[in-house]
Amino acid sequence: MMEKWLLKKKTTCFNCKQYVDQIIEIFLNQALITCSNCGAKRYYIIKNVGVMSEDIIKEEKEKKHKYEPWFLEKLAVCFNCKKESVQDIILTESKLIVRCRNCGFTRIYNFHILEIPE
Repeated sequence: MMEKWLLKKKTTCFNCKQYVDQIIEIFLNQALITCSNCGAKRYYIIKNVGVMSEDIIKEEKEKKHKYEPWFLEKLAVCFNCKKESVQDIILTESKLIVRCRNCGFTRIYNFHILEIPE
């Protein structure tokens, strides 16, 4: 079973417009991004899983996006190959991608819902 991954990305929040940490929680079947200032949340749910070529990373880097994508890395044990390896993490306005550099195991999460606290 995969543990929860916790990452932070300092950027301007889409909701409160403050330059603060965005807390990124990645689980096996879902992901959640929460603003550390206002609590606005974006939920992503798993859509596709499998071994994919690194072209998926290259394509996202070259694609035009409405908002600037986030490119992150995490050293972690891969769910598939069970080896500690760098995991590429890409977060765009519509999806979150996690790909193991060792075996190519990829999880694609689609944006699902937005929660903005009052």
